[in-house]
Amino acid sequence: MAEKMSQLLQGGVPYPLMHVLIKDLRPGLHISQCFLAKQKTQRSTRTGDAYLEILLGDRSGTIPARAWAEATQRFASQFDEGEFVFVEGRTETYRNNLQIIVESIRRLEIYEQEKGKIPGFDPSLLVPASERDIDEMWDELSSLIETISPDPLRELTLKLVSENEEGLRTYPAAVQYHHAYLGGLLEHTLEVAGGVHDYAENCSSLDPGMVTAGGILHDIGKVKELEKPIAPRYSFQGQLLGHLLLGRDMVREAARSISWDNPHIPDLLEHIIISHHGELEFGAAIVPKTAEAIAVYYFDNLSARLNMIKMHIARDNEDGFFTDWHNLLQRKFFKGAGTGQ
Repeated sequence: MAEKMSQLLQGGVPYPLMHVLIKDLRPGLHISQCFLAKQKTQRSTRTGDAYLEILLGDRSGTIPARAWAEATQRFASQFDEGEFVFVEGRTETYRNNLQIIVESIRRLEIYEQEKGKIPGFDPSLLVPASERDIDEMWDELSSLIETISPDPLRELTLKLVSENEEGLRTYPAAVQYHHAYLGGLLEHTLEVAGGVHDYAENCSSLDPGMVTAGGILHDIGKVKELEKPIAPRYSFQGQLLGHLLLGRDMVREAARSISWDNPHIPDLLEHIIISHHGELEFGAAIVPKTAEAIAVYYFDNLSARLNMIKMHIARDNEDGFFTDWHNLLQRKFFKGAGTGQ
């Protein structure tokens, strides 16, 4: 599935329905096409009229949408989050942000029952996915695991990766901010683990096995923190505990079935996981206190930020050399190559 999705996303839209990518939408357009319904929330106006706040997505990004009272009454029950929908409406600007005013919205199956099948339509075209091949990344990750020593640490890492293969191969690394697409968790994990592994080869102060295992498992808790990878959202456990503690618990449970010559190794690995956000105000349970934990923190932060920049530039439509403002990173970014050309 991942290979097919990657191939499709690299090509054009193979069905006759005209689909304008979200990144290319402009105010004043009539909309009549498919999207992924990523979020759906029913609210009320000051006068008590119900309306829907919807977040629609395709392979290029997301756009907010609203369905007012009449449309809400007719269509609120005709689709759910995580479903492919057919939308009719118009684009307009509200507070300097583009949005869609929905006139009708229903799950794709309902539309096709009424209007007939859309020939050749493949919904995976609406779902962002990693540009990298999933199998190739998985092979690289497996090769990194083979380098880990001592043997019990390698056994623990392999056990957790094997037991959670489906989630690691398909889940995004985040709902919104970085690597927020199918296969994003594997891509991000490989960037962090590969980065710390290579750095450890030239840095005598790092334990190569521990830092590589930490890089591979630092986000393992996200397979429990998130659910529904096509339209990701936080699970019940994810909302209450978060991926740092979930990942720590996964490591702790797996470590119980392994014999350890050095009983401190599982604790040192747990420390990497619960500290990899670096600072308490950024969600770390404790600040990093080992060289390996500090290395994983910095490579995790680097991978996340570079991906944010890459995605921001890819979606930018501003004229000139620089993007529009990035709200999280609080700056504009140069859109050219590093040489300035």
